[in-house]
Amino acid sequence: MAAPTGEVQRLAQAILGRILSGAYPAGLRLPAEIELADEFSCGRSTVREALRHLADLGLVRSRRGSGAMVLDYKREGTPALLPAFLEAGRFEVPLSVMAAELLRIRTLMACEAVRLAARYATREGLADAQARLGAAPALVDDPVAHAANELDLYRALVSASGIWPAAWLVNSFWGPLREAHRMLAPVMGPVPPGFQRTMEELLEHIARRRELEAVALVRRWFERVDAELVAVLETAVTTVRTVAERKRGSTSRRERDRQP
Repeated sequence: MAAPTGEVQRLAQAILGRILSGAYPAGLRLPAEIELADEFSCGRSTVREALRHLADLGLVRSRRGSGAMVLDYKREGTPALLPAFLEAGRFEVPLSVMAAELLRIRTLMACEAVRLAARYATREGLADAQARLGAAPALVDDPVAHAANELDLYRALVSASGIWPAAWLVNSFWGPLREAHRMLAPVMGPVPPGFQRTMEELLEHIARRRELEAVALVRRWFERVDAELVAVLETAVTTVRTVAERKRGSTSRRERDRQP
């Protein structure tokens, strides 16, 4: 799903913010297209595009002739909602708990990627993952690029297994995960020491079909680094939320300035 740009993005973000803040609660019928167009000084086609994007996120449902209704994003949301949810920072559990559970899910996905590759991938099929790892040393001074490259490495492992339904499932998470990493990587500090050596050992286990050893290695790796990341993520999300609030404040001022 391509991210919206320009006026569509501006409108989608404004409505999304109202939904996540509770200003537009679940079950509410949104204002008519013409009302939203008037409020945000845009065309009705822009409103329709923005609502389609929000529907893809699991935030609204549109019906011809009856307008758009706000859904319960906690139950209907999709993985694509993750970056906006983190940016909004409105958690019902302590942030440290949220961060720890998200990291745990990330670890489970990585372990499955490793297991699939160790069981089914050929050495030739691992070429893309090897290339990703080979590119990593040049990215150590760019935490955003390094984090994205690491995600691509695990995605390459899933593809190398040839279990295509698993690859398709991973694809639904990849865009949101990359965006979340893009948001948080700059404040998460340098690449953990031992990354390159650990990943080289991991790929060697996979190439030799040492499934148990490979999964155990990646699990130990994440247990070590995640203990430090939980505290860092709490600070990171707070920083992102502050920046987002400033952006929303600037957007609101621009919208007021447009009004006659």
